[in-house]
Amino acid sequence: MPPQTRTPLLPTLLLIAAPLTWPIFEYYSIQGFAHSQPTYNILIESLTDLGINYRQVHELKHYNVTSLRHGTINFLFLLAGTLFGLAQLGLFWGSRHRATTQGLAFVRRLRTVLTLVYVAGMVLFAQVHGGPRERVWKIAGWHWMGLGMAAIAGNLNSILVAAVPAQVHEVERSVVYRVGSGVLGTAGLYSFYRWAFTLGEWNYLTQLGLWERGCFYPVLAWEALAGVAFLVGRFGGGDGVAKGKGKRA
Repeated sequence: MPPQTRTPLLPTLLLIAAPLTWPIFEYYSIQGFAHSQPTYNILIESLTDLGINYRQVHELKHYNVTSLRHGTINFLFLLAGTLFGLAQLGLFWGSRHRATTQGLAFVRRLRTVLTLVYVAGMVLFAQVHGGPRERVWKIAGWHWMGLGMAAIAGNLNSILVAAVPAQVHEVERSVVYRVGSGVLGTAGLYSFYRWAFTLGEWNYLTQLGLWERGCFYPVLAWEALAGVAFLVGRFGGGDGVAKGKGKRA
């Protein structure tokens, strides 16, 4: 079997690493979130607050919060961006022989740009906080810009996967894979729309956690979907599809 019909293994494993590490690091960070409530409400408490490195006392809450493990969650944001970026660029490089038409080459270049935007967004989201101190300093906008960059770029990437099949491997022609990618990307963009345009004036009951996480989780779910699909294509006989169709891969 020609080696070029296989997806690169390391980028595939990096894709899977992101959704595997995220829940572990986020759960650990939540355990270090000091507040006066009986339980942590994942729908209300945001990823942003987990990353803030000082005790918050502000008008949005009627209780004070301190994220004692802010370094862990901010490292997670950087790790997620790095894994996504390395995986995507590695897959594109390893499948560069597939850019045989102008249209396919354009989509792959567009996804490369989206990958870089996603990485930059995750860096901003991690490095610039979105708390009351940053609002006073008038730099909190960079934090929200990072969220928007990551949410839009990451989920548009999933939609492009659904729209144009077999950009990296023939296994991407699967209807389940394409529909799943499209649904996840749409869900992520919808979450960003809800977060950015429908929440009104924030208070301590605003479901920031729900819609903020809804921007990121679909990207992680797509990485898991893509990683499993590529592993199936590599080890489960998926390459035979290409072989049986004139070795189009």
